[in-house]
Amino acid sequence: MIKILVEQRYLKILNLMQGDGTVKVSTLKKVLNVSSETIRRDLENMESRGLLKRTYGGALLIKEDNLDNLLYTSFNQRESKNIESKIEVAELATQFIEEGQLVALDSGTTSLELARAIKRKFKLLTVITNSLIIANELAGVNGITLVLTGGVYKDDEAAFISDISASFFSKLSIQTFFLTTCGISVEKGVTYQRMDEISIQEKMMEASDKIFVIADNSKLGVNSLVKMCDVNRVSMIITDSYATDEQIKPFKDKGIKIVKPTK
Repeated sequence: MIKILVEQRYLKILNLMQGDGTVKVSTLKKVLNVSSETIRRDLENMESRGLLKRTYGGALLIKEDNLDNLLYTSFNQRESKNIESKIEVAELATQFIEEGQLVALDSGTTSLELARAIKRKFKLLTVITNSLIIANELAGVNGITLVLTGGVYKDDEAAFISDISASFFSKLSIQTFFLTTCGISVEKGVTYQRMDEISIQEKMMEASDKIFVIADNSKLGVNSLVKMCDVNRVSMIITDSYATDEQIKPFKDKGIKIVKPTK
C-alpha cells in the first residue's frame, strides 16, 4: 500500500507542474497533506529518475515532453493513439503464434489490435486475457477458446486487475505472453504508469514460456513511474517500422532480440 501512495503523490506532483513547469514545496505540503521531509524525499527520488530538477523551495519540470508516458490516461484515451503503428506491431506478432497454442494477452491497446488480428488469422487457439474488451472481441469466434481471468473490474482500463487469480495461473502453461507497456528501456526495464497495472501481468509472466513485448516506437527507450521487471526477462520486443536504429541499438547491444516490419 505504501508504494501505491508514493506513486499517487508522484503523479499529483507532476500534474501540479503541468502549468508553468514549476511547483513550490509549500504548495505540495498543502495539497498533499504530508510533511516537509516526505516532500523532500519525493523530490529527491523524482530527480534521481530524471523527472524534475530540485530548486530552492521547489522543483522544475525537465521532461515535459515525456509526460504522456508518466501521467495516467485511460484505455479509451489511449486506444486511438498511434493506431497505424499498433496495427503493424499486431500483424507482425501473429507471425510468432502457432495454431493450437495457448497465448496470453494483457489489457493494453496494442493487445486489442493483436486480438483483432488473431480473430482473422487463426482457426484453433486458446487465448487468456484480463481485458473485457478483448474478451468481447473474441467471444463466440469459431476455433478460439477464450479464458477470462476474472478479478476486480477497473472501468478505466476495461479490465480485471487484481491478485485473486494467482492460483489460477499456477495451473497454466502459456506458450507466449504478449506484454504491452508504457515504456521499456535497457536501464529501467519494463515500466508502467500505475502499480495496479502490473499484478496480473506478473502472474502471466510467471506462467509463460516466452514473453514478447509488443510496443510501438514511442515506448522504446522510455521510462514510466513503476518498474515491473528488468529488460532481460523479455524474450523479444516486437515494434513498428518507424522504430529507428538509434532506438533499437541499446536493446541489441544488451542481447535482447528486437524485430520490426520491413517497409
